[in-house]
Amino acid sequence: MHGEVGERTPSSGHAARGRGAWATSYLLTFDRSSIDNRCMIPDSPRPRFALIVITQALLGMLILLGLGTIALLPSVAASAAVSLPEYADLRAPLLAMCIAVVSLALLVLAVASLLVHRIRSGTILLHSSTRWVDAIVAAVACAIVLVIATFVIISNGQAGSPFLALTLTAGCLTLLVLACITLVLRSLLRHAILLRIELDAVVRWRFESRSIECSPNAA
Repeated sequence: MHGEVGERTPSSGHAARGRGAWATSYLLTFDRSSIDNRCMIPDSPRPRFALIVITQALLGMLILLGLGTIALLPSVAASAAVSLPEYADLRAPLLAMCIAVVSLALLVLAVASLLVHRIRSGTILLHSSTRWVDAIVAAVACAIVLVIATFVIISNGQAGSPFLALTLTAGCLTLLVLACITLVLRSLLRHAILLRIELDAVVRWRFESRSIECSPNAA
């Protein structure tokens, strides 16, 4: 009996070590998959697919409208120069300013579409998302500068009016408010990313601890 027990002990030890190695491999594999897919958790709340489709469709329509506007601006500027020959000298700079502002608007729409896609795919909580938000802020800031430059050009050309000045001022203030709101949302996004990083560190530490407990050496 003692001999039989002595013969079974090594095999049972090998089996235990095998189970320990399997558990370690399983935990490490689960740890890597949980870390690699930390932003793609199936149970995480996400917007409805129909809402995403509608949003992307509207953004696409606005982008097409902006491209059409850029295509029509030269002919509109030429018609305005013929109708108002005294302001023909302002045609080129104002046309350039308008095309630049519309191009910045297209950039903001494209970045917004990308961020919406990231929200749907569950990858919004990445550091690269903050860089795209920074691109929106930079585009809005450039648009503010262009609006101010347009006001200066029109004033120097003595082609302005109180209504035009009020419109440009309202547009500049609107862009400034949009930039401030975007900065607030960026701060919230960065805070959420930091919280996710801390959670990932806790999850990584927990599974590393469990893998050490299940390792053959620990046994």
